[in-house]
Amino acid sequence: MDKEHAKKLILEGEKSQAVRNKLVARTSKSADVRFRGEHALAQEIVGTVDLPHPIYIESAEGPHLTDVDGNTYIDLTGGFGPMVLGNKPAVVEEALQGQIEKGWHFGIPSAPQQRLAEIVKDAAPCVDNVIFCNSGTEATMFAIRAARAFTGKQKVGLFDGSYHGVHDYGLVKADEASDRSRPTPTFLGAGVPPVVAAELSVVLPYRDETAFEIIREQKDELALVMVEPVQSSNPRLDAGAFLHGLKSVCEECGVLFLLDEVITGFRIEYGGCQSHYDIKPDLATYGKAIGGGLPIGAVGGREDIMNTFSGKDGAPYIFTGGTFSGNPLTMSAGIAATSYLREHQDEIYPYLMEQGNRLATEVNSFCELHQIPAQIMNAGSMFHLVFTGGEINSSRDITHDWKIAEREFYLHLLGHDVIVPGIHLAFLSHAHRPEHVDTVIDAFKSSFEDLRADGIV
Repeated sequence: MDKEHAKKLILEGEKSQAVRNKLVARTSKSADVRFRGEHALAQEIVGTVDLPHPIYIESAEGPHLTDVDGNTYIDLTGGFGPMVLGNKPAVVEEALQGQIEKGWHFGIPSAPQQRLAEIVKDAAPCVDNVIFCNSGTEATMFAIRAARAFTGKQKVGLFDGSYHGVHDYGLVKADEASDRSRPTPTFLGAGVPPVVAAELSVVLPYRDETAFEIIREQKDELALVMVEPVQSSNPRLDAGAFLHGLKSVCEECGVLFLLDEVITGFRIEYGGCQSHYDIKPDLATYGKAIGGGLPIGAVGGREDIMNTFSGKDGAPYIFTGGTFSGNPLTMSAGIAATSYLREHQDEIYPYLMEQGNRLATEVNSFCELHQIPAQIMNAGSMFHLVFTGGEINSSRDITHDWKIAEREFYLHLLGHDVIVPGIHLAFLSHAHRPEHVDTVIDAFKSSFEDLRADGIV
């Protein structure tokens, strides 16, 4: 749709104006917070978190968020993925209270770090040893460093449509104008030295066996190939054959193979996508769910590679660290959350898969019936509504033709008391009961009907 025409429809649309008036009327305190923040903050959380109307959260519990004005919403943000048990689960709250009574930061190692490491090791097929850090970004950054030290090679392979954090190598992306089977690199944002893309990175095509050819061609320079087993830009659970083929090629070529399970670990299954796909990488990175909602990252993998973190057995030593790495507050929350997930995995994970699939199926059937150019892509409880009517094989198939309609959709959804973050990757939790999922489905349908009433889709 033409941009100017879409704007005209919004200005004249009864539904478009009604939702704006509704949100403005009920969020005066959020407006005050935003005004103050504009004079003090250069950025609030991350640039991709761009809600269609500014709200600020005061509290959270179960499947809900409540803003500073007292409005309550069904939360599909899930803290950007960590909150598999929902917001403020009692088991984590109790663990945090118990640790706070003892102290929350020591610097010196504490016993909970060892206990959480054992839980991750027992859950993940590839993990012999673990190191903890403070975010998924740190985890992938440290894993890249370990791979370079272990192999003596410099280049890192990553995939078109991937996201591995905000360090320089994580910000390498495919140029959308390049050949989709042989993509060329560019950056997500400024400030990254060109040498990172030109000489130290290789962008590979996702779900395209040309990637295997490129790895063979550059095997003498590639230290590591890293891949999200479920891309956040393109969530799906049909990539098993591709991932197994990728692992085989890496083994053949002497290139380390890393699964980035920062989002999928302890969410898709208790053992992550390693269990789901029955695949054993050389290294894996974790974050989000293993911290129970507190900041965390982790690297785990084969013992000889992990020895680079200590220099054990003559391995080339790399330097890593962080003031808050392995801090007792995060470790206690992580132990509580992952222990609960382990003990209840036979109930939690089938339920999350069932409800995520139900949400996607019902919304997609509605869009197909009403000829709305949108579809939900999901990997169990993580999902992404994409405003594209055609078949999607990779992120290259996701167009921006309906960008204005997409933004309007999320404005209406907020008006129907459902929050999806600005990045539009959404999550269900175990706290979302069937009646909450029903409400979400109805809110999606109503938001599409609002757009249709104003002629926007």
